Amino acid sequence: MKPDALYVEEHRADDPDAPLLVLVHGVFDTCSSFEAVIEHLHPDFTVLTYDRRGWARSSDAAPSESIDHHADDLIALLDGRPATLIGHSYGGTVALVAAVRRPDLALALGVFEPSMQWMPWWPSMEEIKEESPAEQAHFRHGLEDRPRRTPEERARDQERLQHELELIAQPPCSLDDLTVPRLVGRGVLSAQWRYDATDRLSALLHCDLVMIEDAGHTAHRMQPKAFAEFARQVHELGRNAD
Repeated sequence: MKPDALYVEEHRADDPDAPLLVLVHGVFDTCSSFEAVIEHLHPDFTVLTYDRRGWARSSDAAPSESIDHHADDLIALLDGRPATLIGHSYGGTVALVAAVRRPDLALALGVFEPSMQWMPWWPSMEEIKEESPAEQAHFRHGLEDRPRRTPEERARDQERLQHELELIAQPPCSLDDLTVPRLVGRGVLSAQWRYDATDRLSALLHCDLVMIEDAGHTAHRMQPKAFAEFARQVHELGRNAD
């Protein structure tokens, strides 16, 4: 069931029994950034994507009140259908919370460099900003033909970013409650602090860490075929756990 005012795309496979895979985007992003990834997943999967509450074509939706609110959206879109959940950056946190809350619907979970500001080892904004210049080219990759945001849009997105960071200042769930098969992903070209964070996370989740070559944080745009392969690996984990 689609929550009011959310923009949703469902790329249906020809086979009605094809597995369902959901891609969840991060901040300053939109489900359109997964277009090339979907080309490498469809038609083997029915792929569901959506603009998260407050972003892009879902900007008219009521503001998120909590990470649970974001997870509620994802769970509602599943409409009772079990699926493999793949979350990028902040979307990884949303997918993780949804998997903790509804392990009956989350067949497996893949988180690519998720946002985890509540963790004591998460770097400060000053540390993140120190390494951000090296990542700017990664963030622009794949957006060359897209219209640049207006100053008003940039200001609005900054407000949304600050709001979403506030939502994960406190633990949204316990990692110990995650029971579904999972993988952590990282780009080889990502900043050192992302290496530290994903190393710690994969250890805490007792799972493997998948590296994507020639890609940074925006691996879904830089190396969409490899990102799709990461999603397939996550799906296989869930299938083999049955």
